[in-house]
Amino acid sequence: MMNNSSDLLDHDDFLVFGAARSGLAAANLLLSRGKRVVVYDEADPSRLQAARKQLDEWGVPLVSKLDLDTFPMLEMEDSDGAMNPWNFQVLVLSPGIPATHPLVQLAEETGCVVRSEIEVGYLACPAPFAAITGTNGKTTVTHLLSHLFTHAGWFAPLAGNVGNALCGVVQDPRLREDNAVVVCEVSSFQLESIEHFRPRTACVLNITPDHLDRYPSMQHYVEAKYSVTENQLSGDHLILNNDDPYCLSFEPRTAAKLWKFSVRGPVSRGAFLQGDTLFLATDKAEPMALLERKSIPLPGLHNVQNVLAALAMGASMGLAPRAMAEAVQAFQAVPHRIEWIATIDGVDYYNDSKATNLDSLEKALESFERPIVLIAGGRDKGAPWTRLNDIISKKVRALVLIGEAAPIGRTAWAERVEVCLEAQDMEKAVGEARHLARPGDIILLSPACASYDMYQSFEQRGDDFRQVVKQIEKKESL
Repeated sequence: MMNNSSDLLDHDDFLVFGAARSGLAAANLLLSRGKRVVVYDEADPSRLQAARKQLDEWGVPLVSKLDLDTFPMLEMEDSDGAMNPWNFQVLVLSPGIPATHPLVQLAEETGCVVRSEIEVGYLACPAPFAAITGTNGKTTVTHLLSHLFTHAGWFAPLAGNVGNALCGVVQDPRLREDNAVVVCEVSSFQLESIEHFRPRTACVLNITPDHLDRYPSMQHYVEAKYSVTENQLSGDHLILNNDDPYCLSFEPRTAAKLWKFSVRGPVSRGAFLQGDTLFLATDKAEPMALLERKSIPLPGLHNVQNVLAALAMGASMGLAPRAMAEAVQAFQAVPHRIEWIATIDGVDYYNDSKATNLDSLEKALESFERPIVLIAGGRDKGAPWTRLNDIISKKVRALVLIGEAAPIGRTAWAERVEVCLEAQDMEKAVGEARHLARPGDIILLSPACASYDMYQSFEQRGDDFRQVVKQIEKKESL
C-alpha cells in the first residue's frame, strides 16, 4: 500500500479551475477531506448548468467569468495588513488550462500554490501507481495494462485522460487492499504542474510533434513529457521506447530502473519484436518468447509497440509473462482507436476519432493495405501537414475535410488524392465518403486534429460518426 503524503493536502482553501470531469472530481475529493472549495470556469454559463447543479448539491460555489469581479476573492488583507488579491492557498488546474492563463499567473504572483488535478489525485492515492504518457498510443496501452492486471486478479481501475478523473478513481476503497494498482493515462498538460507526482512504474511511448499551438518549441513539449520520471527513485521503473530518440534522451537523466521496448530487435531488459515473435527479457532469465505477432487482436505495427510497452510495464510490477501473453490475445480494441464500425456495400467503416494529431493519423494509415477514403480535420495543432504528403499519396484515394482545419488540409493534400471535398458536418462527410468509396475500400475517420471546433471531445466526435454509419447500415438492411 502506498502513502503519498504531502503538505499540499494540509492546506484548507482551494480554488479548482475547470468544472468538467477533472474539476468536479477534484472538488469532491477535497470536500471529502474537509477542505473549503470554490470552482471557477470560464465557459458560457449556459454550458455550466449540469456542473452548477452538482456543485449546488455539494454546497460548493461555482464562479463563472461573469461573476469574477463580484466574487469575494479579491482585495483580502494578509497577515501583515497588506492588501492581497488572492485568498486561496491552492489553485487546482484541469488539464486544458495553460500556465500562461492570467488567473494562473495571478495565483503564482501572489504566492498561491498551483498544481494539476493529477497531483492532487496522486497524493490521495493509497495504491501503487502506473503512469503512461507519450504522443500516441496512451489510451490503448492504458486499457491494455489494466486488462493485464485484471486478468491476473488485481483491482486495476483506469484513470486520467481515458475519461475517469484520477481524483474520482482514488476514492475507491478497494485501492486500500492488496493487489490494487491505479493505471493512469497522463498528458503533457497534466504534467506541467506537478511537484511530488511519482509513479511506481512509468512509460514514455513515443514523442512526436504535437500541441505546438501550446508549447513554444518541441523541446518544451519534450520536457513536459520528462516530468513523468523527474521524481522517480531507484526503486521505481521507467519504460522507454528504444526506437525513439526523444525517449532515449531521458535515459541518462532518470534515477529509475530502466526497461525498454523495441520493434527493431533485442533489448537487455524489456520487451521486443524479433522476426514475427514478441519476446520478454528480464534480469532473471534469458529472453522468453511470449506470442506471435499474428495473435495480437489489433492491427498495425504501432499496436505491436503498444503491446510491447504494456508487457514491459506489467513485468516491471511482477506480472507473470505467460499470463500476460494469454491476456493480450483476449484483449479487445479501444473505442475510437481504429475501431471497426460496419461493412456496408463492401466498404469497411473505421472510427479513429482518437487520432488527434498527424503522427496518430500516420499510424492509422499504415495499418491498412486497401484504398482509403479519409475523413480528416478539426482544430489544427500547428504541426506541418505536408510531412504526411508521401503516405497520403500512397494510401488515400479520396479525402473529405471537416472543421476549421479544412483549408489547411486542402492546401497540403488536395493534389495528392483523386478527389478532395469539404463537408459542414459529420453526416454530410460520411455521405460524401460513401459516394466516393468503391467496394473493397475503407472509410476512415482519422481527423489528425482536436475536436473542439465542432465537438466537446473526441469521444463525442467518434460517437457521431458511429451513429451516422449505423443509421446508413440500418437503412441498407431494410
